[in-house]
Amino acid sequence: MAMVVNQWPENISADPGSQLQICSQEPGGAPGTPNGSTPGTDTLSGDKIPNVDCMVCGDKSSGKHYGQFTCEGCKSFFKRSVRRNLSYTCRGNRDCPIDQHHRNQCQYCRLKKCLKVGMRREGKTIGV
Repeated sequence: MAMVVNQWPENISADPGSQLQICSQEPGGAPGTPNGSTPGTDTLSGDKIPNVDCMVCGDKSSGKHYGQFTCEGCKSFFKRSVRRNLSYTCRGNRDCPIDQHHRNQCQYCRLKKCLKVGMRREGKTIGV
């Protein structure tokens, strides 16, 4: 049986102004962003985080990988394919849709699209 320990002080004031607000919204700020920050900015370092879609599948990009902005899934797929020198075959007409919902259905067309959008085998991964 688990024991629950109360982590909150017993004498929390009834005055709402005296309580800590972790993620409040300033007038004109975006909902869910901490005080003093703006969407697209890392609050700890002040670095800009680009709001770019993956060039291959259209999912949210995590940075520039192998020369293009890609998501983690496409980055890892391309990395595995290149490092293991894998070759794939398409069961369709070599024009399968590669988007966020169908990217895992045809590896041949996904790798072809990675190369088409400019991902380079010799490219390095650059995180943001």
